[in-house]
Amino acid sequence: MSQRHIPELLAPVGGRQQLEAAVQNGADAVYMGGPLFNARIKAENFTHDDMRAAIRYAHERNVKVYITLNTLIKDSELEKAFSYVNFIYKSGADAVILQDMGLARLIRKYLPGMTMHLSTQGTIYNGHAAELVKQMGFSRVVPARELTLGEIEALTSEFHDGDNPCEVEVFVHGALCICYSGQCQMSRMLGGVNGRSGNRGLCAQPCRLLYKDDEGRQRYLLSPKDICALQDIPGMCEAGVDSLKIEGRLKSPHYVAIVTAVYRKYLDMYRDNGYVKVDADDIYKLQQIFNRGGFTDGYLHGNPQNKLLSGSSPKNLGIYAGKVKRVKKGSTLVDVELHNELSIGDGVEIHSKSLTGNVLSYVKLLPDGYVRIGDIKGNVKQGDKVYKVTDKELLKAAESSWSGKEKVRIPLHMTFEAEIGCEPQLAVSEPGSEYKVHVTGSKPVEKAVNRSIDPERTKTQLEKLGDTPYEAVCTDVKVDAEAALPVSVINNMRREAIQKLLELKSHTNRAALNERELKHICYAEGLGRDTIESMRLSDKPLLYVYSEETLERLDAAEAMHRYEAVCVPLELYMREGGGCRKFSRLAELGINIIPYVLNVSKGALDRYIEENFEDIVSRVSKSGIMLGNSGWIKQFQQAGVKVYGDYGLNVYNRQSQLLLEEMGVEVKGFSHEAEKFFSGNIPLMITEHPVTSQTMEDRKGEKYTILRWHSGDKYLIFQNSAKNKYIQKSLKNEDVRVIYRK
Repeated sequence: MSQRHIPELLAPVGGRQQLEAAVQNGADAVYMGGPLFNARIKAENFTHDDMRAAIRYAHERNVKVYITLNTLIKDSELEKAFSYVNFIYKSGADAVILQDMGLARLIRKYLPGMTMHLSTQGTIYNGHAAELVKQMGFSRVVPARELTLGEIEALTSEFHDGDNPCEVEVFVHGALCICYSGQCQMSRMLGGVNGRSGNRGLCAQPCRLLYKDDEGRQRYLLSPKDICALQDIPGMCEAGVDSLKIEGRLKSPHYVAIVTAVYRKYLDMYRDNGYVKVDADDIYKLQQIFNRGGFTDGYLHGNPQNKLLSGSSPKNLGIYAGKVKRVKKGSTLVDVELHNELSIGDGVEIHSKSLTGNVLSYVKLLPDGYVRIGDIKGNVKQGDKVYKVTDKELLKAAESSWSGKEKVRIPLHMTFEAEIGCEPQLAVSEPGSEYKVHVTGSKPVEKAVNRSIDPERTKTQLEKLGDTPYEAVCTDVKVDAEAALPVSVINNMRREAIQKLLELKSHTNRAALNERELKHICYAEGLGRDTIESMRLSDKPLLYVYSEETLERLDAAEAMHRYEAVCVPLELYMREGGGCRKFSRLAELGINIIPYVLNVSKGALDRYIEENFEDIVSRVSKSGIMLGNSGWIKQFQQAGVKVYGDYGLNVYNRQSQLLLEEMGVEVKGFSHEAEKFFSGNIPLMITEHPVTSQTMEDRKGEKYTILRWHSGDKYLIFQNSAKNKYIQKSLKNEDVRVIYRK
């Protein structure tokens, strides 16, 4: 039987304790951020000194370290960002995780030894993007979380193909975004020009808020459950996925320890047995440490529809413990009919009109079978549900897994030789690796006068590895019968060998760029200067339309004078008996019409393009085509079509623009983060989830419209704004009905 493919287990690290929790519970790799340019800027993160120490700690234990710089970066920030990558490279990090294509261009050009992973913020969802992603210099891609197992397998096959294979990393546990990662503008727009942008590491999580639906009901319309893919480990392995990623750089070390340990257990089970049989106790652990009303398998087996949503709460629900039976007036003691055990020190929440709870300081079994708990603060009534949100014993066990002695030990082979008249020799190595060290004693071995070396005692001394990450599994001692050597010499040789071995593994002193080289590169590339104004090809903005009715109402004369081009969905542009003739009449008036592919074409739109590619190429040969995703750029270019870069590519600095220009793409639609380029409403979210309400209203009275796209399998959320009358017309109810019509 051939050896089973086992992916890397990749754990999140927000601080030093999380790092130790991940490593000691079986992670093969960790990902973490510094103080700048990462999508979890609110995590504890690592200073320069902390990061060097963290990389050394992980590498000593054969764990890889990936550093997140997965935000969009301004021109004025690129010098600092590139200098930071240079520091990361020198410190020995195994890879950087990026979103910004401009930073990727600089790394590929000037630090080619720095491995780059493309973040899920890059919105990769089909194999067509493989050639372009590889050309950009990425060796791993983290695709969108909206893929099925079948789509993951197909994408992995495309990215693995060829002489320059690219790895694939897939999220298997933790929080999900309702919007395609990298395409969300909701947090930023709700906070104004300087709002908390998810693409800049400051997401305010508007998806976790209550919204009023069409009928005025308050609901969590956009809040998904967390994903748990334990059962799908065999499918991931068989699909060829290279890395299984746990989400959670804002989570506690207890969370990291528990989730990492559980996934390690089932990866090892599959490796040894070829199957996974999930124990209910492990599901309990995962749910107890964090869940939003249970788990979902996301899109791995198709669109889960409303089963995706967290339901009554977007926060950690914990485990259902029971129901309130009696409340003593004026007391903090509550009698509960239990369904799950509660103990002193557990944390509980009682779901009443308002959430209340506490850490239990009192638990007593009553004669009638109920359990009295306290100290409960707040208003509680009979029938309220009780949830255990923290389990004291579970947290205690998790903490013991990373505190104290090393739990994960690396096998070590040791060979010691002592020949009279020669210096003693010690060789140590990790079996199956390139890590080997040889040390020589400080003085020759003498002939014994009274007592010779005891081989067994020598072996015992060599195997005293203490708080190192090693465990001796094979120790070979060869000594002359009458040789004499002080124990201190043996101990010193052991310590020296282990120290050299650990230094060999740390990779913390790569030859990076020096200050002079950095300054030269920054000057030559124009880094540190705000050049975003020079990115515009025209002083006029682009006008995006969303429906045929909007196009019919277009004021041609005004459009001709106000806008550089009218951008029309490809589906409308290709529509027989309407679209093309209509566009021709507008073109006669001098209006530039450019068809665009929605920034996420996964699913029905991808199939439409594949099935009608030759016809599409023929129709768009003169106009060119706007693409907001890497997935179709190479295909249209190879067919001879002019490709324009759209907003979905998130071009936010001059370096990103240069990268695309070097690949033959003329950028027309810049990232919506660069708000000065847009005069009207923009899509705040694009989602696979079928939002059941056509309108929403948030707690501040802001109203939103949900449009179902022409392909039928995407939903766009717009804020109802009167900034641009053409955009606003496309959001009127009659247009929504047309778009919703099947």
